[in-house]
Amino acid sequence: MSKLFRNEAKGEVIDLRNQLDSNDGETRKKAAKRVVALMRAGENVGNLFSSMLRCVKTDDLELKRLTYLYFVTYAEEQSEEAIMAVNTFIQDSEDRNPLVRALAVRTMSRIRIDTIAEHMIIPIKQRLSDKDPFVRKTAVLAIAKLFEIIPESVENSGVFSILIKLLKDENPLVVSNSAAAICEINSKRSSPIYEFNDDLTPIINAIVDSAEWCQITLLNVLSQYEPKNPDEAQMLIQRFLSFLKHANPAVVIGAFRCIFIFMEYSTMDIKELLSQIIPPFISLISGSDPEIQFIVLRTLSLFVLKYPKALTKEIRIFFCKYNDPSYIKIEKLDIMLSLVNSNNVSLIISELSEYCNSIDVDFVRKSIRCLGQVAMMRPDDASACVDILVKLVSGDAIYATEESIVVLSDLLRTYPGRFESAIEKVCKNIEGVKDPKAKAAVVWILGEYCNLIENVDVIIDTFLDNFDSEPPEVQHQLISSFVKLYLQRPDETRDQLQWILNEATKESVLPDVRNRAITYWRLLSADSNDTAKKIVIFNKKPVQIHTDRYNEEILSQFLRGIGTVSGVLRIATTDFKTMKYMPEDLNEEEERDFTQVYSSNGFIVSLDYDDNLLYIQLENTSDSVLSDFALALDKNAYGFTLISTPNFPAKLNPTERIVAKCSYSFDQNNHGPKENLSFAMKTSAGVIYFNHFTDTRRMFKREFKIKKKEFLEFFAKGEEVVVPSNNAQIRLCEDEEMKRRNIQIVARKDDEVCLAVKFAGFVYVVDVDVTKDGLVFCIRGDKSFLNLMSKAAVYTFCEI
Repeated sequence: MSKLFRNEAKGEVIDLRNQLDSNDGETRKKAAKRVVALMRAGENVGNLFSSMLRCVKTDDLELKRLTYLYFVTYAEEQSEEAIMAVNTFIQDSEDRNPLVRALAVRTMSRIRIDTIAEHMIIPIKQRLSDKDPFVRKTAVLAIAKLFEIIPESVENSGVFSILIKLLKDENPLVVSNSAAAICEINSKRSSPIYEFNDDLTPIINAIVDSAEWCQITLLNVLSQYEPKNPDEAQMLIQRFLSFLKHANPAVVIGAFRCIFIFMEYSTMDIKELLSQIIPPFISLISGSDPEIQFIVLRTLSLFVLKYPKALTKEIRIFFCKYNDPSYIKIEKLDIMLSLVNSNNVSLIISELSEYCNSIDVDFVRKSIRCLGQVAMMRPDDASACVDILVKLVSGDAIYATEESIVVLSDLLRTYPGRFESAIEKVCKNIEGVKDPKAKAAVVWILGEYCNLIENVDVIIDTFLDNFDSEPPEVQHQLISSFVKLYLQRPDETRDQLQWILNEATKESVLPDVRNRAITYWRLLSADSNDTAKKIVIFNKKPVQIHTDRYNEEILSQFLRGIGTVSGVLRIATTDFKTMKYMPEDLNEEEERDFTQVYSSNGFIVSLDYDDNLLYIQLENTSDSVLSDFALALDKNAYGFTLISTPNFPAKLNPTERIVAKCSYSFDQNNHGPKENLSFAMKTSAGVIYFNHFTDTRRMFKREFKIKKKEFLEFFAKGEEVVVPSNNAQIRLCEDEEMKRRNIQIVARKDDEVCLAVKFAGFVYVVDVDVTKDGLVFCIRGDKSFLNLMSKAAVYTFCEI
């Protein structure tokens, strides 16, 4: 930008600041509109923050909207000044105008600054009980947004119970927003704040009167519900049928997903039900934008895997149009392939034949592959497919020739002795073949059917000129084919084989290509070629086509997610990595110092302690979902006892890691012989066992302090044990580490240090003498845990 333009921009900012600071309301509004316009155009107008901040206090609703919009954009950048607007937000949240109250609530929840968000919890909580439903529906979504910023504070504010009550609000918009907020919060917690399995009546009643985007939210909630009996499933299906005629495609897809899921629980006639749900759904293919068509087609491509006969009469709607985007055509081809049967196979082959003349390269290649798959699925119609492929091999489009050769090589293997007449056409049209897969297919045909091809040694010799630069798959196939040629025509191909084996065993060649050449060389070096012929030349088994693209478990996951990211992108829900919030312990796994105690079969358990809680970190690295967690502890020498049940999640998905916790105590009446802590954990995969020691470093009472006088009193009356370290290299912890371990340094003088800790409700004082032979610990306190303290003295107080 030239100086002229920079000066003009600078001048405009000064003018805007003066106008914003004006006392005239219209001037300020006009300036605010210009500032927001510049902001939306990508200009940085953050240096006007203080002037815009003065416009917050106004009765003009339009100016207030503009100011709030600007504030949300630049609040994080100007966080120190932004805090000054908190009182205005709070006042606006109590304004008599519900639009102002809602605007304030919406803006408060969009400012992602912890210090400001902390002040917003109470006013937003109050608005949950607002008399105006517009304000209430805005406030419930604001709670979900605040939970992303300050989850622990929201957790402790008591708003969750109000959110749950609002599910029975008289206004459907409030109900739908409450359901959306609860779902959003549930997705970020290790355990849900509310399960929607108890009472669906409010949601069912609200969905009819809700706005379309609210209906989408409620349909997503309902898709997770499991009907209690077939009658309930039938009732829900009947409710959803009317939504299939909705103008919003997202509502239609959501309703279709719910109906599809509930069909498994219903006793309704499937054929009759499909006749009701299919027509309105597939109408989206012809009357929607390509992006929506893609979602619908991806949904139907899964649907036909479950009910392949449901769409056979609708085959023509999946025929490709000339103006369809390439990605739409590809999806239609997949569905057509799934619908092939004896009644429509001729029609589909004819349609695919037309597609092979298209100028869309990817579409043509896909169409040719579909012809091959039809030929494999329908042996009686394979000849018609092969005739088309042979014509394509002789055609002018080299990409069609290449793909046809690849498909023909598969069909020759699938139907041995049936289509060898096509080999002659292939051999006459290999000159322009460049694609590695097509080259490898040609070379395989030349080697496999060398006894049927005249001058095969001359034809294949053309591939030797560029052997060094060929892709590995072509090099592999050349070596194998020349060995086959040699075994059947040794006199004609001996020199060619010798040359290619020499080239393939050079150091510059890829290791796997070189290894194959060496293996064949050693095989052929034997006295007789009979063994080599048995290994290399034999009747291959026909190629089998597998129509099952997914196993049942994965297909079931995709079907339950039709219309969602999981169903559209074919990514299992278990592959999504989510970060969970553990109540009252934000990012617990990062703050704590876990020790791994068990790792096997894709399941990892780690433990940590503080002065009254045991933390259990569970990590699932397997491919299966784990559930039904329970923890038990055997009796031990120190009476370490679990006094509450760990808050384990209902399930632990693959790649997921969570932290659960439970309270513990030291029960003097619950002793056992074992020194270590022996745990047993039950999971859906079985029972596991692990041990851990009583970790005194982490179990001392936090914020415990005593004075020197109290130290002397405890030292005088407690029982004593003396523990020498017997190692001059061992040193006491640094002061910061002592503090981290909740060890108080009471006094220090020359070579003596006085320490104090509180463990299991008892105070233990320690006098440490630093001698030339090492440290000597004199520990005094209650006899209950004096033995443990003496055994763990070096570990507890030293750096090891």
